[in-house]
Amino acid sequence: MSLRFFRSKAPRVASALSAGASALASSIWVAIGAVAPELIWRGFVISVHRVTLTELLSGLLMGLILAFFVEPVMHRLRMLGRHGPHEDFGARSSGNIVYQAILGIAFALASVCLHDAIAAYLAEPHIEHAGQVSGLAAGVRLTLAWSFVPFAATLAWISLHVRWLAPFTAIVAVASPLLAGALFHWSQWEIITTFIPCLLIYGLGHFQVSKEPRRHALARCAWVVAFLAMGWLAFTLAIRAALALFHIGHLDLYEPTPFWPDVRFYFGWSLGLLLVPPPLSISAELRARRSD
Repeated sequence: MSLRFFRSKAPRVASALSAGASALASSIWVAIGAVAPELIWRGFVISVHRVTLTELLSGLLMGLILAFFVEPVMHRLRMLGRHGPHEDFGARSSGNIVYQAILGIAFALASVCLHDAIAAYLAEPHIEHAGQVSGLAAGVRLTLAWSFVPFAATLAWISLHVRWLAPFTAIVAVASPLLAGALFHWSQWEIITTFIPCLLIYGLGHFQVSKEPRRHALARCAWVVAFLAMGWLAFTLAIRAALALFHIGHLDLYEPTPFWPDVRFYFGWSLGLLLVPPPLSISAELRARRSD
């Protein structure tokens, strides 16, 4: 009896584990998307002042090698895995070869510049609240601090239809700006200017996920993040203009510097939600296993 019971429950347990892993992977995907623009931008600001002609030429050479050698080899390996050894190697080149070459070089150069920017940021010492820290420590801290809220919100959205998990993930998502502020020593204004828009984003995203099919839900949430963020940032600019008009500077929601990092944060969060593949659901995974 016990063996038969475990056999009957095994597919559902395996489906739950697969769906859980998919939810975690999707949440991490979105969280990294939220922090990537800021990390790239900070590295670019550091590296642009150090660039030399030799580095530009070496980047171009690496881009050419990536575009015309490494990427075609990787494409060939992917085709071998999908279609077998008789796949036509030239099938990929049936379109405009000049367009493909320009696109390949552009992506390769972007990859090289991205690598150089992040390497420059991680190699540079930074001043944190506790003093000077290494670039690696600053990069890890930045990644954890900026990814905490998008990770919690995305996981809560994905878990909305799991009854026993949804209340817990919802509480964590709502409290995530406060938790991040406490963990990473944000100022009072930083916590407030993160908590208000993120609470609105999570609430409207919760509404969208509850009424949308699962495979379209995160794409809908991307537009929620984008439009609410634009509204919030426009509101803060209006408040700043009004306070400046009446010469009341001490109530300003944003200093001159944190405004643009928030723009990059919400842009990355929206882009991550648009690019992430739809996560698996337990029911869909269970149906797929039964059909196999």
